[in-house]
Amino acid sequence: MTKSIALCGVQDEIAHALERHGGYKILPFGDEPERRGDVKLGYFLRDGSLVELAVVGYPGAKGLAACDYLRTQNCELPILWLCDRQEFEPEAKRLGIGFCGTGPPNTEQTIQGILKTINMRGSEGGTK
Repeated sequence: MTKSIALCGVQDEIAHALERHGGYKILPFGDEPERRGDVKLGYFLRDGSLVELAVVGYPGAKGLAACDYLRTQNCELPILWLCDRQEFEPEAKRLGIGFCGTGPPNTEQTIQGILKTINMRGSEGGTK
């Protein structure tokens, strides 16, 4: 079965690299003037749709707010936050969010971090 990965606030370059990797159904939730990607993802999840992992790519406080919002929408959803500011890691842990410090942009390192998280989830028996 193909695993679905929901992306919000993730750079197009990373989304395209994940699509090329194969084996995963990528569900991008982009920002629009009237609604942010994380809000669109929240509505998608409320409709009962299942995803293996949500990846949040918004930086700093915007990313923290998106992760917090998604956590309130689904307390069991595995979330991985790609953030270039390491000082946000304790807040991610407090919310039960996986944190991937991206530092300077490095697409391949970020992709490997996402795939590692997906593989770890799979070895834990998946999600509910």
